[in-house]
Amino acid sequence: MRNNSVIILLLVSLTLFGGEVPAAVSLSLSDAIQMAARNSYNIESSKYDSLAAMYQYKAAKSLRFPSLNLDARSSFVDNIPTVTFPLMGSRDFGSKNSYQADLKLNVPLFTGGKISSNIKINSENLHAGSFALEAERLNSAYGSRKAYLSAMLAGAVASSAEASLKRVDIIRSNVHNLYQSGLADSIDILEAELAYQQVSLAASEKQSAVATAMINLANLLGLPGETELDLTETITPPGAEQNVPTSDKSNRAELKMLDSKIRAAEQTTRLNSSEYFPSVSGFAGYSYGKPNRDYFNGEWDHYWIAGLALNWNLNLGGRTSHTANAARQAASSARMQRHDLERSLTIMAETTLEKIKLAYQTVGTSEIEYDIVRKKYRLADNKQKAGLLTVNRLLEIEAELTSSEQQYRASIINYHIARTEHLYAIGSEKIYGGL
Repeated sequence: MRNNSVIILLLVSLTLFGGEVPAAVSLSLSDAIQMAARNSYNIESSKYDSLAAMYQYKAAKSLRFPSLNLDARSSFVDNIPTVTFPLMGSRDFGSKNSYQADLKLNVPLFTGGKISSNIKINSENLHAGSFALEAERLNSAYGSRKAYLSAMLAGAVASSAEASLKRVDIIRSNVHNLYQSGLADSIDILEAELAYQQVSLAASEKQSAVATAMINLANLLGLPGETELDLTETITPPGAEQNVPTSDKSNRAELKMLDSKIRAAEQTTRLNSSEYFPSVSGFAGYSYGKPNRDYFNGEWDHYWIAGLALNWNLNLGGRTSHTANAARQAASSARMQRHDLERSLTIMAETTLEKIKLAYQTVGTSEIEYDIVRKKYRLADNKQKAGLLTVNRLLEIEAELTSSEQQYRASIINYHIARTEHLYAIGSEKIYGGL
């Protein structure tokens, strides 16, 4: 009775404190890319930068509209001047208590291109921000895609190691049977046991690599590291013809971003050159106060005013020309950066294309090698069972089979990894989808 009570308590404790075993998360490649994008701090940061650029653009456009200024003040002085007039006696010049309110409307009429250039600069900065956000999304898709494929590669190699362990275990059992029949000696048993231990350790190492790859992928997706992931993407060998995207590398968002920065730098040159021209604005105002125009009568008074204002600031030290030249040099620097990036992307696109071609050939060659070694292993296994082949030689052929199997599985995934690198190099939209 007491033992039953202990068992019941243990079950209750496991129910209350053990929690449920989390189910595996099924994950396709496109799902992983979307989850990584939602979990990317760089993407979120670029979103805020893009929003900041949008508000700066709106602020620049608002300079075209009139501005309304309100100035109100109240003051008290303990002593004011007195003016003596003939036949009128002394009069106070002002009032000890003063109240004044001024309302003024300013309208820009001509700025020499200052406002329009500033608007265009912020417009290009807004475009550059959107392209920077697109670039971060592309980087996130590239990183999550490679992490997903790397996890699948680790899993494929681990599956091959597990298959090898099962084959060696079968060989070990056969050797024990042959030993009992007098067809094998103790050296064969030791060799089989040694091979089993080595393959078992290799299988454990491959499983550890899978766990590491899964943890990296889970963290990239914003999931706890211990989350069990079920990668549902189907990895198939490439077809008879290579499916290589031929999009132009100019689709890369980084190039478009630099184009916007170049145009912004050109507009900055125009903005600095606009300092050579005056600024003309119209204004209208209303003033109400006590005293206001009549300083000799402390009564409330008001008046209207309207006119034009000219502001022309010419720096005699050449500041305007120097700042304009500095902006021209900045534009030239941005052009050089654009040319350098375009050249780097051209090299990347060409080299990744060559990697795809090599990976495609590697898949075909490793498939043929794997088929040959499988046939070779089946023949060797039959010969060893018949006593016509040593155990050591069979173990060597089994290791060869494992190596060729791993190479074949890895070659298929490496082909898709090479294709991913090419999609990234040319900025293809296909990088956001599955295989």
